[in-house]
Amino acid sequence: MLLRRSTFTAGALATLATSAEAAGRTAIQVGSALEDDAGVVIYANAAGIFPRLGLDVNVVKIASGSAGAAAVAGGTLDFAKGSVVAAVTAHARGIPFVIVAPSTLYTADHPVSGLLVRIDSTIRTGSDLNGKTIGVASLIDSRILAIKAWVDRNGGDAQTLKFVEIPSATVAAAIDAGRIDATAASDPTLFNALSSGRVRSIGEPNAAVAKRFVITAWFTTRDYAVRNPDVVRRFRSGLQTAAIYANAHPREMAAYIAPFTGIDEAKLRQWTRAQLATSLGPADIQPVIDVAAKYRFIDKSFPASEMLFAG
Repeated sequence: MLLRRSTFTAGALATLATSAEAAGRTAIQVGSALEDDAGVVIYANAAGIFPRLGLDVNVVKIASGSAGAAAVAGGTLDFAKGSVVAAVTAHARGIPFVIVAPSTLYTADHPVSGLLVRIDSTIRTGSDLNGKTIGVASLIDSRILAIKAWVDRNGGDAQTLKFVEIPSATVAAAIDAGRIDATAASDPTLFNALSSGRVRSIGEPNAAVAKRFVITAWFTTRDYAVRNPDVVRRFRSGLQTAAIYANAHPREMAAYIAPFTGIDEAKLRQWTRAQLATSLGPADIQPVIDVAAKYRFIDKSFPASEMLFAG
């Protein structure tokens, strides 16, 4: 079963909708942060996948999954891609988000991030991080859960960690200057930070969550999904087709990611591409929910099936 803050003016939205209607397509607004897996939705547009499915998809840059969640809840965006934990946390607080399609997939044989410390740091394992300050892009983020789980699994005490928000583009400089002791990052931040020669990775924090789980996903409100099931199905189908291509052609995806992220295409070709999920079931989301409950992001665990829209 496949389930997989920009501000708009009313005039801009009306223009997009009118253009889509003239072409016989449905206009939708979708948001993604400047991350590797944003390439899928960009490719689906460029390759004509979405237009053939009758969709006119406008892709908007957002600061984080939490910003995307706020935009979806407020109706500015129809869909957003963000960390699963952002959607899980909102759901637990009564905001009726549903996950409609998966994005980045973590598996034990395909690491996607690194826990970074200064190149000359004595920090090497979980106990070395006790009492340390960790920089993260958002205080509601799957990386916090992964870091806590990794620290506990590797001899440390996650309760002693201090988390501060810091823009992902500045983490290498922040670590080098001693403003933070560590951070977890994925590409492009990971590649750029390691390339600077100022930081090193001490491990893949996601490994402490589960051997397989979906890290990021596309979500919307339940109300939107119920009112527009056909749009959801077409959007999901387009993402699946694009994800299959992206997994098979990792180097070619650099051409689609570069304009969106503003990163040089030649540099992007050096990345290890994120593995993308092409199907989604409750077992791919449940580890995130359970870890979120363990570390008190939410009051208690709940069945992942509550959040998956299969319509």
